[in-house]
Amino acid sequence: MPAIPNFPPELLAEHRNWHHARHQVNTNNPPPGYGLDFLQFHRQYIAKARQWYLQQGYDPGLIQPWGLPPEQIRRSPCYDVAAEQRITMNPRSFASADELGRFIEASGLHNCIHQQAALYYNEPALNDLDIAPGSTVFYQIHGMIDRWYAEWLAASGMSGAPATRLREQRADTQPSAPQSSRRPAASRPPGRGKRKASPSRSQTKRGPLVHGLLGANKKSSKKPLGSKGRRRVPQKGRH
Repeated sequence: MPAIPNFPPELLAEHRNWHHARHQVNTNNPPPGYGLDFLQFHRQYIAKARQWYLQQGYDPGLIQPWGLPPEQIRRSPCYDVAAEQRITMNPRSFASADELGRFIEASGLHNCIHQQAALYYNEPALNDLDIAPGSTVFYQIHGMIDRWYAEWLAASGMSGAPATRLREQRADTQPSAPQSSRRPAASRPPGRGKRKASPSRSQTKRGPLVHGLLGANKKSSKKPLGSKGRRRVPQKGRH
């Protein structure tokens, strides 16, 4: 999937700073309050980034939330299907939004999805917390997580949207397999016969999902860092 052209540096910095301020949190056992903070921050963040994205005239279909992750990701060794089913089928089992958010992290779902999506779409940026929001896939991932949050709110009687309706919407937005790489194209201006020129396109083919890489990475005791000190998505089992 494409990188987003001209993504605002200040939006990248906002996401980077939120994670850097919490770099000592053990996501395998987050402290009370972290889960709600995680859910609420990303809800307002993706809304802000989506507003900017649409103002550029880019294709909204490229940032539509997933209903569920692609099957290749769901079949990966790090993906906890039972945890997914608890979230999607039994949201009332969580006593609070904070418990839900902490569970999404502690179960490894959030980290696993980022790591495997980076492999599946051949887009390493998704595994680097400093620059992940510059990818359209980031909004598909976090839009799905925000939908889980919305379903919990609905099931808990804290939202006007019925949970059954949200589940129906989820079924209508299943991800397709990766196609040839392309950048988000601007929408066609009204009243014109020609399409507005789209941003430059990358011709690099996406690589297949590589199973087992996550397990290999788990053996390393080094702190995961990207280039120039960037934080990568932490592997499950690390502090």
